[in-house]
Amino acid sequence: MNVVAAAAAPAAATTGNIRMQGVQKKFSNDAIAVKNLDFEIRDRELLVLLGPSGCGKSTTLNMLAGLEEPTSGRIFFGDRDVTKVPPEERDISMVFQSIVLYPYLNVQDNILFALRLRKVPKDIQQQRLAEMANLLGIERYLRRAIHELSGGERQRVAIAKALVKRPKLFLLDEPFSSLDAEMRRELRGELVRIRRSLDTTMLFVTHDQEEALSIADRIAVMNRGEMVQLAEPLEIYESPASMWVARFVGPYHINLLEASLETENGQSYARTDFARLHFSELTVQRMQRAGVPPKVVLGFRPEYTRLASEPTSDHSLPTEVYTRQALGNEILYELRSNQHVMRAAVPARQRYEIGEHIYMDFDWDQALLFDAETERTLLTPYHV
Repeated sequence: MNVVAAAAAPAAATTGNIRMQGVQKKFSNDAIAVKNLDFEIRDRELLVLLGPSGCGKSTTLNMLAGLEEPTSGRIFFGDRDVTKVPPEERDISMVFQSIVLYPYLNVQDNILFALRLRKVPKDIQQQRLAEMANLLGIERYLRRAIHELSGGERQRVAIAKALVKRPKLFLLDEPFSSLDAEMRRELRGELVRIRRSLDTTMLFVTHDQEEALSIADRIAVMNRGEMVQLAEPLEIYESPASMWVARFVGPYHINLLEASLETENGQSYARTDFARLHFSELTVQRMQRAGVPPKVVLGFRPEYTRLASEPTSDHSLPTEVYTRQALGNEILYELRSNQHVMRAAVPARQRYEIGEHIYMDFDWDQALLFDAETERTLLTPYHV
């Protein structure tokens, strides 16, 4: 892809911040698809809606597009209330998982279709075609038929077809999920470059947390029709709002252990059913400031663990290797200890055999603490 000239491409029209205010959507069977959404897409940001299938992501996108009307609440594009405005009057473009192109038109004619329909002057059509072709690296097959393209090439054409209109809002509904892993990574990187080059506002829907973390300016995490956290990617990973978010966001499934916080002889520690784990004085002070209750759930991520053939501290936990997954430069182990199965992600050079007895260590000052009843986050390593 030639990105040298892309930086010179003119910026897309912008609309100011886009707001959903108290938006709810019920369907005819009284099923609630989304509940009281109150959030803002900042002007010219790439916001990702992230959540499992059926959580309301696509319904939210469809309401922004005008394909669905909210049961209650209002939608604003800048100061304009667009709640009841039809899609064709919202100045938006969409790209879907299923690639929507006209099979009887070649690549160039697909891209120019909307501009010709709007009777845009031919010189402007050609200028925008050249800009999009250069930006997406598709100059060499502008004259090709759609059936002659690969899946990744077709998706590039679909993006060019949507962006050539210079929409105020660009909506993408799981656009890369049908492509192979390498092509998904390539197109994700290109999408970030495109957004920066065109300086436009984008909303991207996905259930893939790796995809969300890699492209988003901010991520809105949804579950069961509700928005449960809205923050920058690293904040969601490092300071999840709840146990559910901690489980859902992260490269590996987080380890969770029920614990009681106790104090003895001036020392504070967490007692689990298989280990007594000491905290540093700094962490104890942070827990006291946060008002942490005596019953908690400790969470520690597999990537923050250490494994060794011999104990390396007084708190090393004896375990048995249960499963092993080679993941390129890392290995993900599942380890058994006193009926618990825990996970550790370590460099690939640390190789242990199934059934081998090894020791596990972790920095408990890096643990997340959750309320055992409400599952809300009480403390993260980044609380001060």
